[in-house]
Amino acid sequence: MYSEVFILATALSAALALAALRLGYPAALASIASMLLFLAPGSAVLVTLPYVGEVAVAMDGHKLPFVAASVLLGLIVTFYAPRYLKHLGAPNWYYGVHALYVLSFVYIVLFENLFFVFLALELSIVTSFLLIWYFGYGNRRFVGLLYFVWAQIGSILFLIGVALTGRFTASGFETARLAFDLATFLVLLGLLVKMGTAGVHFWLPYAHAEAPTPLSALLSPIHVGLMSYWIWRLKTGAGWPLEALFLYGLATAVYGSLLVFRETDFKRALADSTVANMGLLLAAASIPRDFSYTATALLFVGHAFAKAALFMLAGIYIVSLHTREIGAARWDRHLLAVGILGFVALAGLFGINLLGKAYVAAGVPATLSAAALAVFALLSTAVYSFYLLNQLYRAGEAQVEYPPDMYAAALAAAATPYVLLAALPLWLR
Repeated sequence: MYSEVFILATALSAALALAALRLGYPAALASIASMLLFLAPGSAVLVTLPYVGEVAVAMDGHKLPFVAASVLLGLIVTFYAPRYLKHLGAPNWYYGVHALYVLSFVYIVLFENLFFVFLALELSIVTSFLLIWYFGYGNRRFVGLLYFVWAQIGSILFLIGVALTGRFTASGFETARLAFDLATFLVLLGLLVKMGTAGVHFWLPYAHAEAPTPLSALLSPIHVGLMSYWIWRLKTGAGWPLEALFLYGLATAVYGSLLVFRETDFKRALADSTVANMGLLLAAASIPRDFSYTATALLFVGHAFAKAALFMLAGIYIVSLHTREIGAARWDRHLLAVGILGFVALAGLFGINLLGKAYVAAGVPATLSAAALAVFALLSTAVYSFYLLNQLYRAGEAQVEYPPDMYAAALAAAATPYVLLAALPLWLR
């Protein structure tokens, strides 16, 4: 029974995460490793509650890429974190909160009851807020509050919209065939706020840039990206205007790409680029055709590992050279290799990101204006990647001393979009 698997995995991962508040790194690593138990296929109804209905959980082929990427990247970032947290002077309880944050990703996808998806979103907000508030950079208290308020706005709009529709289960939402009205608009707006798309993105560059780098490596590609799963999942029943949403996603990709060119801070540039990539993910999730899921999953996974690798590279520079300025960074051939792998994958020139972009291109509405916007969006998200890579290369070569464990984690994440390309025939058959 999947209920037994779910309860066992929850008990192990949560108990070890709480132990990590005191024991630190080993317990956090064990906590996140135990989350691999959630990947067992199956479904179960845990309980039935008044008003909100069945509290069901499920793991199927559609959820697998989102949950597996979240847990595997959580493990990689945890392996990366000790030397960085020593640099920050962070106490052991950081690891416990970090493990609970990764657990929230699993729950966001696994729960079939949208009220419990909201509760999982709340867990992700509280844990990430604590890490920004205590360990962020710059005016971290202001940034933490800005992030907390906007994240709560998104979650509450989502919850109010779900409550107004009266459809608390994902299956009920999917089959409802609702008209596009205030209720469904609030559900959509809440998810878009949490993604940080154009117009509701103001919080994102601050939070992702000023968060401690191990958090940035999860917040930027995983936390906000998971909203694309629910947009894809709920779109049919919600009656959203998919063509308009697709074009809005493309416009967000262009806008986010342009933001990158104003930055000299490595982490801030990567944060701006997340706006662009969320635009592509939104476009993929909005395609009104069968391959929408494939496009969304490919772009989510590819962006997650490539962006995390680049944030980890920025963290190496912070620890080793004490700088976030792209022009002040230096590289040797090993660091440059991570940069090239990460930026080429992010640009969509190779790796699974290339196929994700190809699917987005295949979903463009048959109008000249839509085609022109799509070309601009797909090219601009490649151009900013090579702009940043060129800026890094022009900073100059030098011998850089960096912790081997941090480098190994960054390299593993950067190589993953290419390694996964070999496994795609098994997945897409």
